[in-house]
Amino acid sequence: MEARDLGDTISLYLPQAGGGQTPFAVLQERKEVRRFQTPDDARTFALELAGALHERDNVPVRLRIEQEDGHWETVDVFLSAVTPPRRPP
Repeated sequence: MEARDLGDTISLYLPQAGGGQTPFAVLQERKEVRRFQTPDDARTFALELAGALHERDNVPVRLRIEQEDGHWETVDVFLSAVTPPRRPP
């Protein structure tokens, strides 16, 4: 899995916990960022991290969430770079 496989897009990965057990991890660029006891806590943290990364780096961010059946769902949470407001001439 490539975290920056769409140009400057940052991908955060939320894999299923091994064997259905905790903890649930959030990964960025193949590195574990943090572990959680529930998948809901992991998703909440990932969304907050996505917002912070988008604001800091001004790049699109997506989540890749592994479903229980092993398939990955992609959710584009921040699609475009932030455009600063235009100033009047």
